[in-house]
Amino acid sequence: MHGFAELIVPAKMANPAPPSDLLLVVHGRSGGEVPSEFELLAAELRRQRGCRVILQCLTASTGAYQAQNLETAPLTLVPLFQLPGHHVRVDLPAIAKHWRSSGWPLRRLPFLGAWPQWQGALAQALSEAKGQGLQPQLLHHPLSGALAMRYTQYLQQRLGAPCSPWTAYTQPSQNLLLVPLAVAANRLSEALNAIDWPPGLQLWPPLLQQSRFRLVLMEQLLSLP
Repeated sequence: MHGFAELIVPAKMANPAPPSDLLLVVHGRSGGEVPSEFELLAAELRRQRGCRVILQCLTASTGAYQAQNLETAPLTLVPLFQLPGHHVRVDLPAIAKHWRSSGWPLRRLPFLGAWPQWQGALAQALSEAKGQGLQPQLLHHPLSGALAMRYTQYLQQRLGAPCSPWTAYTQPSQNLLLVPLAVAANRLSEALNAIDWPPGLQLWPPLLQQSRFRLVLMEQLLSLP
């Protein structure tokens, strides 16, 4: 699938320059609250990379002022989104333009769900689940646009599991593993947690609440120049 499998996160080169600062763009919760998974990730990146790690939350009213209130330096924008919805298609280009117009030399990475390493970790985890007799079902919030539709079709093939909007899913059964495509806790994961599912059905927590995915993401972000 053109545009998804070929996106590569650059590896760290020999004798690298000091690491660039990171701008982690996340959706966030109502009122600008940042999920704790992202706060912990940013803190650990600051410690291990020794650089500034800026969190920009799309639901926060202060996001537009961050670029003017900090000293400019080379910056890598990391979009922590699993799906190419409206935020990836519209908001991220506008955010990148804003930081660049404020004097920041900025490099923008693809959204997280397009990274081959991230997709590989998901595929491995779901393969292990199938080996245990579970039937994975990918669930996402309602999407619109041709890019999002192509991506979910690609993801079905890449991960070997059906993918559908959670609001349209009505076939719970035993040995089913529900996989919400949520990087961190959000309305989707909370809505699924609130449902009284039948016995034998398993529900994955958000991806960054699982150690294997935290480690994969941390490894990739630490390897960035």
